[in-house]
Amino acid sequence: MKHTVSILIIILFLGQILQISAADLDNNSIIIKPAFELPLGDKSSLVNSDAPFKPGGSVSFNLQYIPPNIPLLFFSGILGYSVLPTQAENLTVVTGGLRSGLNFRFGDVLSLNTGLELGWYVGMYPGNDAGSNPYAGGNIDLSWDISPEFTLSAGAGYKYMLGYESATESYTDLYQGASVSIGTVFHLSSGDNRTKVRVDDIEFDPVFPVFYGYYDSNSLGSASLTNGENSTITDVKVYFYVNQYMEEPKLSASFPSLKRGESVNVELKALFTNSVMQLTESTKVSANIITEYTYLGERFSSVTPQTLRIYDRNSMMWDDDRKAASFVTAKDSTVLLFAKNTAGIIRDQGNNPINLNFRIAMGLFETMRLYGMNYVVDPQSSYVEAIQNAQYIDYLQFPSQSLTYRAGDCDDLSILTSALLEAVGIQTAFITSPGHIYMAFSLDMPESQAKNVFSNTEDFIFIDDDTWVPIEITLVTDGFLKAWKVGAKDWRENVVRGDAIMYPIHQAWEFYEPVAIPGSALSLIFPDKDTIISNYEENLQLFINREILPKVSMFEDKISRGNDSARLRNRFGVLFARYGQYSDATEQFSKAIRMDSSYVSPLINLGNIHFLNEKTTDALVWYKKAERLDPFNSKVIAAVARTQYELEEYKEASDRYAKLKIQAPDLAAEYAYLGNESNYSGRAAAATAKGTTLWDEE
Repeated sequence: MKHTVSILIIILFLGQILQISAADLDNNSIIIKPAFELPLGDKSSLVNSDAPFKPGGSVSFNLQYIPPNIPLLFFSGILGYSVLPTQAENLTVVTGGLRSGLNFRFGDVLSLNTGLELGWYVGMYPGNDAGSNPYAGGNIDLSWDISPEFTLSAGAGYKYMLGYESATESYTDLYQGASVSIGTVFHLSSGDNRTKVRVDDIEFDPVFPVFYGYYDSNSLGSASLTNGENSTITDVKVYFYVNQYMEEPKLSASFPSLKRGESVNVELKALFTNSVMQLTESTKVSANIITEYTYLGERFSSVTPQTLRIYDRNSMMWDDDRKAASFVTAKDSTVLLFAKNTAGIIRDQGNNPINLNFRIAMGLFETMRLYGMNYVVDPQSSYVEAIQNAQYIDYLQFPSQSLTYRAGDCDDLSILTSALLEAVGIQTAFITSPGHIYMAFSLDMPESQAKNVFSNTEDFIFIDDDTWVPIEITLVTDGFLKAWKVGAKDWRENVVRGDAIMYPIHQAWEFYEPVAIPGSALSLIFPDKDTIISNYEENLQLFINREILPKVSMFEDKISRGNDSARLRNRFGVLFARYGQYSDATEQFSKAIRMDSSYVSPLINLGNIHFLNEKTTDALVWYKKAERLDPFNSKVIAAVARTQYELEEYKEASDRYAKLKIQAPDLAAEYAYLGNESNYSGRAAAATAKGTTLWDEE
């Protein structure tokens, strides 16, 4: 009975080992090892012919476990059966034990195991009572991996069985011997989802639908990948997949090979479909990290399920201010409707020489005011709070939403205004200063030209030889001029301290593409066209007065003090002409001609006014008068050539343009279309150049 209990204990012990290792099945192997047993010591017939033990045989069943995090170690549970012949009868021995040792790898297919074994045995002679006691041993095995599932091994071992002499009531050795074995190793597997390559330390960043295209080439999370196979794996690929919101798994990383135990970090990427833009609430979705690799000629794949949170389509973090550019949806149908409708009205107001970008921006801003747009601070989503914490989840409105609500905070209105201007081809930028964001638009004008055209340039921003107009968009109800003045002041005060930064939208779009919300154009109630025109002209005149009145006073003061001259009158006229005050300009140019009929500059300038008013034939008359007085004047040559082009006198225009290229190459470059006969691109270039005029101040 005692020995039956011992056998049961051995079986239960091994069963417990099997149960523990089953939780990590892919790191287990079953080893079947037949062995030739050779007795040693004074009880070995090989040493003493009268000794009891002769060579015998055994077979053992091992369940071996290699910890994935410590692949140098191994642990085994062993159940063995031995037949040890003696001079009289065969001793039958059942053993159960635990083996532990070191596992050394050589190359990709060879390994060497060496370890120690402790356990309990039950020995029986036929017809006699069984006896049981502890045993100990050691072994060394060389293994050769044939395939991921099968390995051959050969080795040697030593075993010592403790015995008990009842006659002397003392412990002694029952048996000690060496063994030589050839075995087979069967590597267990969990099936299709083999997990010998571990995926650990999985972390996800907040995922925002508005950046769904960004995640195609940028990380949304990371994971650690560790090779838990017994040797090098090759052609390792890691995919990421979110069911419902991706058409297929996205290849996130690939590695030619990973050595045994080697770990690498993987940046997880995803190519979402635009269906994520339907999300109006934060949601959790199932996701899979899929690993594929080749090991000993076989291809394996495993899936690591995860849960991913995707925020709603209006959410964003301010860890990078450029991210807001994704909300600048210039191609949104509602934005295009509002912007193009307004810009078309402004363009129809004639060829005013004031920069067209400036005039359209002013018109759009004022139309937003007439439309009823308001600045409203969202207490649940404040830019001031968000910018203080890069991990804060902010709520931003798309431009079409702001147009629908007719309200937004500073980031919403900056996004809306940028989208409207970008929709009509005017480049924009975000400006950030401490606790605030606003926007600016480009005049598409070099600094030197801006300083020549505008009387007061302190409220402009000059960066990379471009001229920008900063707009404090929160003052949408106070008018364009005040919003410009306040925006310029904020920039000047903060840029000197290094606290103001400009982010051009087109540069930001290289990282964060604009993403429109699904849906068709919304129905908007526009302000009356006449009201838009009246308001635009009123504000334009206010700007003109602000620009020229101080200089008008200066000219009038000089004239009143007797310093009048044709050249003074011409410069006085150019001041008016630059700002579209053609009636006042014509009066001054005419006075200059009456003072000096041989003076070429006012003749050119009068021709310019007629040209801008689309009185092309009259313009040519004035230009020809100037040409007769000064046939080598490059401005005259350019003016006559482009007027002839407008009158479809292409041969004459081309001839004069050839002369201009020799005399003034830089000026000729501005009117390159004059060298070709009329075509689509030429007419487009002519239309663009029509508003730019070479006023001659001498």
